[in-house]
Amino acid sequence: MSLLLSHFNQSLRRPDHWIYGSWLDTIVKYRKTSLGLLWIPIPIAVYIWGVGGFIGALQPAVDQGNFLAHVGVGFLIFRLMSTVILDATTLYASHQSYIYDGHRNLTDFILRCMSRSMFYFLLSLPLLFVAMLGASDLEIAGLGWSLLGLAVLLVNLFSYSVLFSLLGARFADLNEFMGSAILAAFLITPVVWYARLAQEGTTQGLLMRANPLYHLLEAVRAPLFGEQVEALTVQYLVVMTLVGVFAAAAAYGRFARRVPTWL
Repeated sequence: MSLLLSHFNQSLRRPDHWIYGSWLDTIVKYRKTSLGLLWIPIPIAVYIWGVGGFIGALQPAVDQGNFLAHVGVGFLIFRLMSTVILDATTLYASHQSYIYDGHRNLTDFILRCMSRSMFYFLLSLPLLFVAMLGASDLEIAGLGWSLLGLAVLLVNLFSYSVLFSLLGARFADLNEFMGSAILAAFLITPVVWYARLAQEGTTQGLLMRANPLYHLLEAVRAPLFGEQVEALTVQYLVVMTLVGVFAAAAAYGRFARRVPTWL
């Protein structure tokens, strides 16, 4: 715990690398395109009004405004989670020269990965706000609980990014495996469908509730629509967070120094 906490504190005191670096990564990626940074919110527009609109049209009994907002929040949170997780698996290999230089802590690269995904998240929020204007079930009073859920989400993303980044440095195949796993997880996460359709006691309900991404998503989305977060979700997230923090600290303390040799 001490080594991870020490490096994390040092990274927080030197945010220039991971904040400015992640923003520079984003700018460089889109600088030669005609639309530039406007390409970032385009996927969420496609999912909300394209995929969400199509699936919503297949369900005439569903309130379209609420459904589009449901899809928008779901996709935005899922994209944040999946991007961080996938990037973590190749994180150290893509910054190999910086690691060999020895002037950066590994936590710098983890925070850089997370802040880059947060830029995507924040730049997509305006479109989400537009979609939520048509949601009659929106509960502004639930915003505080939703932000708390987002904080829990970010803590877990950091902890598990530590684990996945170490595993990715040791096993190059992890990125391919996680790419397939994320695709499967998308299908059993209620992004473009309602969680109530996967009832308890069914195979679908069991798979959905065994999926950690479902619980992380619901902790953020459910309060926004005045829905009660399941007791199972609260219990799941408490255990998941504690396990993630202690496992990340133990793994980082033992294996962080081996990363340069693995690369």
